[in-house]
Amino acid sequence: MDRSQLRKQLQEDLREIAGLLKIFSQRDPLIRGSVYPLRRKCGKATCRCQQGHLHESWVLSMPERGRKRMCAVPKGRRLKWRQMADQYRRFRRARSRLVKLFAEILKRVDQLERERIAPPPP
Repeated sequence: MDRSQLRKQLQEDLREIAGLLKIFSQRDPLIRGSVYPLRRKCGKATCRCQQGHLHESWVLSMPERGRKRMCAVPKGRRLKWRQMADQYRRFRRARSRLVKLFAEILKRVDQLERERIAPPPP
């Protein structure tokens, strides 16, 4: 890749970083974890869940000290908690992309430096 292409690619990288910074600068709260319905049997022999109509409740599953912890989602909060969990995953994906992008930028800058260095004068 020649110098012109390297500079052009660096400009594109900067535009992508600007997009990522919009994600990082949002103020909405985040929830680490996933919100989903938990379906289970209660154990009563005459309950309808024994025929396949399982009981359902919504839970937030989150990592805590290397284990999965679940807590019930309050009624009326399911949509909001799910949105906060989705925003958290979006934030983490953007962070991961930023790390990779910085590594790519450093490689390009190093390559640009190598191409710009002139041989010592005679």
